[in-house]
Amino acid sequence: MPYLRANGLDLYYAEAGRGAPILWLQGLGADHRAWSAQLARFGQEYRCLAPDNRDVGRSGRWPLPYTMADMAADMAALLRALDAAPAHVIGLSLGGAIAQHLALDAPDVVRSLCLVSSFARQSPRQRDLLLSWKEIYARVDVATFYRQANVWLFSDRFYENPRNVENLARYTASGTVQEPAAFGRQVDAALGHDTRDRLNAVRAPTLVVCGANDILAPPYLSAELAEAVPGAQLAVVPDAAHSVNLEHQREFTRLVRDFLHGVESS
Repeated sequence: MPYLRANGLDLYYAEAGRGAPILWLQGLGADHRAWSAQLARFGQEYRCLAPDNRDVGRSGRWPLPYTMADMAADMAALLRALDAAPAHVIGLSLGGAIAQHLALDAPDVVRSLCLVSSFARQSPRQRDLLLSWKEIYARVDVATFYRQANVWLFSDRFYENPRNVENLARYTASGTVQEPAAFGRQVDAALGHDTRDRLNAVRAPTLVVCGANDILAPPYLSAELAEAVPGAQLAVVPDAAHSVNLEHQREFTRLVRDFLHGVESS
């Protein structure tokens, strides 16, 4: 299994394909498997690296408080050790927050940024939700937690297909369980994220993607993010919620591929 020792942690990562490197960063509580569809598609022309963040999946646990900057430092170390810098960096939600810090703190390892369903800061409503999730996660089993959490991640249209719900349940059941303490540390790191005063220093070409029906990280937060990054493009996907990469795979693939091809040709 591919592991890399970085910053005192064993980081697990999945790898697929050859070509210019792409680093795929997932959100709160999610591991590399949530990018499986994208690795299959983009692995046909890119070298795709999808790590498990610290405290989730098969990566090591860090028993002390940490920040988004610490998580970004893990990814910078991974890219350098694997000779994959500079890479196109694609981050979803919390992964998008990590990507922002990566571009700000280690710009030499970032070729471009794609920030999906992400934010420059947590809104008051998001903060309250994350704090409640932290409490709920410690009190119920994982399947029950994600049954309610997924309602925030996917649209009504997605739920109209029973097979989608069945696949979500299988995904949750098949993964490595994230301990409540580890989940709580990721929540705390997310709550400390605020890059609004720094984003004007980002120099990497940037695409911001969001779902028009995202209730977890509403589109106005993506618009705020795009406005703060010089030259950033904003793409809003109709009828999509937070997990836009899963709900609208073809449109997501088209948007990201067109963006990457544009960066590669410039």
